[in-house]
Amino acid sequence: MNISIKLMIKNFFVNSTALKKLIAFLLLFVSTNLAALETSFQLHKADQSESYGVSVGVGDSFFKQKEFNWSISYNRLEDTTITWNGKDINFALDTVDLMLNYRYYPKSYNAFIKSLIVEFQAGVGVALTENKFTWSALEQEKYFSEPGDVNGVIGFLVHKKFNKELAMHIGVKHYPDYSEFGDISSVVLGFTFIFGSNPGY
Repeated sequence: MNISIKLMIKNFFVNSTALKKLIAFLLLFVSTNLAALETSFQLHKADQSESYGVSVGVGDSFFKQKEFNWSISYNRLEDTTITWNGKDINFALDTVDLMLNYRYYPKSYNAFIKSLIVEFQAGVGVALTENKFTWSALEQEKYFSEPGDVNGVIGFLVHKKFNKELAMHIGVKHYPDYSEFGDISSVVLGFTFIFGSNPGY
């Protein structure tokens, strides 16, 4: 992503007034364009041994096209480790992810295969937390992430529908380069519940 675009998005999210406008716009979009609201809850197990997390989100299809979806989610990863000057330091990462998703619906006479949905995700994660280490003796600070940092994120999910409203999913989420933390990957297990009539399920 172009550096100037990153700075623009970062400044947008650091500004609380702009963030409120974004939330208001999303609520307006939801109220005027959604046939249904898809809510999700996920548990994450990151590739670092001590790191784990959760996320909650909402999403929907674009203009009733079930293959193309958007989603927004709040994510928190605990005990994310970074090594600095030979010392391991643990931080919690809070992020809002804005994703565009493509869903593939297998066609089959087999009931189990027909109940599956394969989803590919791509988007950006906007950091909400400031993570820094302070050397008191040297009066120096090192920032590992700051509010408004914009990081790319991709994902892959397989959904198993139980009925028109409820589905379980499993997959992976990957930040190729999260601020100073480098790449972060996690295995995801979660559920989605749909309020209303959704053509995607």
